[in-house]
Amino acid sequence: MRGLAKVVGVYTFATLSKRGVVMATLLCAACTKPAPIVQSNEVFPGDLASVNRELTSAESQRVLNAMASTRSQKDIDNTRPLQTSSVGRWSDVYQAAVIGSRKVEMAVVAQFVQPDGLRFTILTLNNDQGELVVKGDSTQGVLSVSATLGLFGERTKDADALVNSFNSQLHELGAIARPSQAPPIAAVTE
Repeated sequence: MRGLAKVVGVYTFATLSKRGVVMATLLCAACTKPAPIVQSNEVFPGDLASVNRELTSAESQRVLNAMASTRSQKDIDNTRPLQTSSVGRWSDVYQAAVIGSRKVEMAVVAQFVQPDGLRFTILTLNNDQGELVVKGDSTQGVLSVSATLGLFGERTKDADALVNSFNSQLHELGAIARPSQAPPIAAVTE
């Protein structure tokens, strides 16, 4: 019996000492500080910009103007005046469809681009499907809006409510002053 106790005691001590060494190694590894990322000069193939590039004075001024424009609500580079739209902007159509349908307890589940505009698939609370069709384009704006709901288009009252909600939301979004057009994105050359 005593021989067994000595073997168990030695086994327990050896096991505990191994575990202690492992824990000490993990603790030391966790306490070491990795090198800061700015000291790494590793360049990855997917990087779009050079890590050693400095902005020119013109680029630097454009960045400063952009940062200041967010505070003063002015245009970024003084070339695109902020404008409102009384008829609604074509760029706001998707957002108006999503928010407008949500306000009448429906949801946009798909969007399809067509040659003469956009078609949205709508789903109601009781799983009736329908469509919201917005005709127009970015140059002419929104020309017409129509909706059909139900298996055979029988939910005309709800379809009219969807169209009214869409138009209301489009006018609300049009009242927000935004730049008249996006400037082309081009690299600055010296």
